[in-house]
Amino acid sequence: MTTATAGLQPFKVLCSYAYFRGHNFGPLMEDVHKGPAMVFGDSGAHSARTLGISLTLDGYAAWAHRWDQHLALYANLDVIGAPEATWRNQRALETQHGLTPIPVFHTGEPWSYLERYIDEGYTYIALGKLLGNPLDELLPWLDKAFRIADGRAAFHGFGMTVWDVVRRLPFYSVDSSTWTQPYRFGIVKLFDDQRGQWVSFLMRDKQAVLKRRDLLRAHHTDPLTYASHATYNREEATVTAAVAWRRAEAYLRARHGPIPLPPSPRNPITRHGATATPGLHLYLAESTTTNIYRAARGVRARAHLEAAR
Repeated sequence: MTTATAGLQPFKVLCSYAYFRGHNFGPLMEDVHKGPAMVFGDSGAHSARTLGISLTLDGYAAWAHRWDQHLALYANLDVIGAPEATWRNQRALETQHGLTPIPVFHTGEPWSYLERYIDEGYTYIALGKLLGNPLDELLPWLDKAFRIADGRAAFHGFGMTVWDVVRRLPFYSVDSSTWTQPYRFGIVKLFDDQRGQWVSFLMRDKQAVLKRRDLLRAHHTDPLTYASHATYNREEATVTAAVAWRRAEAYLRARHGPIPLPPSPRNPITRHGATATPGLHLYLAESTTTNIYRAARGVRARAHLEAAR
């Protein structure tokens, strides 16, 4: 396998209605779309339930309509543990609101619902409630889902960046909700695309920084940024995290090869005549405008460096 390269892939971010219901979303979208970008709109139903936020189908539909031209796609307002309610929301968003959401199927739900979505012509389906399951239970479940969908549908994995899983299975797309988490705990996390592995070390560990200086430079960042508290720059760390995940995306794209999305009139990406480019696509899921601004601007500023790799 040749060395992976991110090329000129768009900046990809997942934004949830639960967090971006307010007026802060407009300026953010304008900034993100100053360069090539793909924005995945999610209801954020799981986060809303955790945070005690009440979401309505009508409110979510209005949000999706308002930002439709800025969103590459948007998901159904799913109801975890209630597959029939999730199905009804899918159909209501389509028939009552004129939307084209990607449907969502969760672990623990009857397989007949996945079969129903595929039989009804949905060729791009999101898999949810993946996190929190033991790997020895999750992998057989995912293997079965991929067998059922083989040649008929492709998957998005919500929150699915478990490295052993995404190296093994050809998801069309996934998202990472923990891409900045290591830095919050004083850990630098980089992607070594020569070995196809993640590398982590403590900030301010000068010996570790020295050892990984070439890898840090390959992420287009100055090793000195991570050598001491005095030189640390949070904005630079955010950009480095985004670049690391883009390098991981490039590695997976090279590993799996082009992952097609079977055509369908219910394809959320092609709803306005856009082209569904081959996967894998890796979205950075983020709830704060600050990190999205930083990541988008940093990725744009380093685009020529990525293209030259």
